Amino acid sequence: MKAFFGTFASLWKQAPLWRLCFIMGIGSLVMAAFFPTPWLKKRAPWLPGTAPAAAHAPHDLSSGSTEEGQHEAENEPAGQLPVHLQYPSMSEIVRDHVVLGGHTMPLPRGEWHPILSAQISSASPLSFLALVRTHQGAVTGLIIAQATQQPIPLDRTGNMTGICHDDRNFLNHSLPVAPSGEDCIGSGTVVIQGSDVSTNPLINQSIARLQALGVTPIPPLFLAVQWRHIAATTDGQAQVGLMDTLIPPLDPQTHQLLAPMSVWAKDAPASSPEARNFLSQMRSWALDMQKALQRGFDNQPQGHPLPRDPLAP
Repeated sequence: MKAFFGTFASLWKQAPLWRLCFIMGIGSLVMAAFFPTPWLKKRAPWLPGTAPAAAHAPHDLSSGSTEEGQHEAENEPAGQLPVHLQYPSMSEIVRDHVVLGGHTMPLPRGEWHPILSAQISSASPLSFLALVRTHQGAVTGLIIAQATQQPIPLDRTGNMTGICHDDRNFLNHSLPVAPSGEDCIGSGTVVIQGSDVSTNPLINQSIARLQALGVTPIPPLFLAVQWRHIAATTDGQAQVGLMDTLIPPLDPQTHQLLAPMSVWAKDAPASSPEARNFLSQMRSWALDMQKALQRGFDNQPQGHPLPRDPLAP
């Protein structure tokens, strides 16, 4: 032991490169302990640090112009209500498409029931609609649809299409928009826990109403196809459409998740054939649905029947 410390001291004094490597090695170990990767934290949970957000961290549902409208509502004069809410009966059935702000937005196959609708009459007029699809007592889909009622200044669109460029997504895809703008989708995971799932209060209210109506259980995990459409004009205005379509990866017979929640990470489904197959179907369906949404928003006729998502009846 004495010889060891003697050698160590000799190297410390006479080998500056070795000394530098030793210091960097100790520093790297300290950084790894306090800022561990998800892989390291999983295998050594006793480390004092916290792991950074995983690559498959669930997305927030869209806030879009609704959040802006809610902010503007706080500054409205007393007696004026810029947000008009409606609570439709769930016995109502909607098929094929809905019309928001004069724009036709196709729906995935099946019978959809409206949960909450809203008209926002602030500086960014917007229509909002939330729908649910069920089958044999299980939730097989949720939709949050929003569209401008009239053109809005282009600078009010903010970062609405940011979700389409998130590298945590399973799928990102864009289509051209004439004369200019952006039409894109981003597909990732969304976790539903409680009623406070979004920065958008209308979305939270929709989930809360779904729970109050006894539509349970709500699956804890959904695969979301989040569509964003911004059609800009030469005079600095834009028409905007947003639709989040949430499909839970359920076994159609048991209504249980096809695989544990941890399996739905971006790179993890390779360990589950069921997850791989479901994701493959979702990718194919999402690309077809994007085309249908773009045509519908531009009020163009659909050339063929709407695509079938993995849980469509």
